[in-house]
Order: sequence, then C-alpha cells, then structure tokens
Amino acid sequence: MARHIFIVGRSHRPLYDVLIKRFENDENVTVVLDRRVSDRRVRGDGVPPEQERRHLADRRSRPSIDEELKWRSHAIVTLPN
Repeated sequence: MARHIFIVGRSHRPLYDVLIKRFENDENVTVVLDRRVSDRRVRGDGVPPEQERRHLADRRSRPSIDEELKWRSHAIVTLPN
C-alpha cells in the first residue's frame, strides 16, 4: 500500500492538530508541519556558494509542493510502497 505524507503550512497549525488526531492510528500516513523558513543553501548576499551549487538540483526539492503550500493550507505527497 502507498504511503502518504501530509505537509501542513506553518500558518495552519489547527489543521495540523486535526490531521494528527485523524491519522494517529494509520501507519500509511505521516503528518508534518512545514519547518522550512527560507532556502538554507543561499548565503546572506543571495548567491549560493560555489561548492553548494550542485545542490540546486537536490532530489528533495519539489517546486510543486512549495507552490502548493503558498496557495493552500497543505500538500500531500504519495510515496510508492
């Protein structure tokens, strides 16, 4: 069975609390509160250090999820089993 991760935006803590209770006994669902504040790969001057440029295509980067969290309270990621 596929696993699902609910990522809830930081400003939607009440929804996070509801989802935690709703899925507390479902081992195929994980609910997380988005912890990101900003892009940690960018220095204060806005330019990524040369040794970190390779991370710009980081496999964990999911622009569609970032965009979804801007406009909605949450995003759902489905992982194959």
